Amino acid sequence: MRILWIDDMRKPPIQFGFCDWATTYADALFFLENKEYDLVCFDHDLGEEHSGYDVAKWMVEHNYPVCAFHIHSMNPVGSANIRQLLTHYGYKEI
Repeated sequence: MRILWIDDMRKPPIQFGFCDWATTYADALFFLENKEYDLVCFDHDLGEEHSGYDVAKWMVEHNYPVCAFHIHSMNPVGSANIRQLLTHYGYKEI
């Protein structure tokens, strides 16, 4: 399974095995522009001017292939916004 982990502070969990780890918005876009993922894992707060929600918007705006997503953010409002956007466009939460 190809996994993209987006988080500026927390490392990907060991059970995910090898996955790509984006710590910034720019990192996330680099990976998404160059690979297709089966699962994208979101943190909302990336410690910069862009957030995980901005990454989700980019995916929708650029017709990124529909894949599964997981939200591990501690930000309840940010998590809800990411969830609402992605599920509206057919992405499946796991």
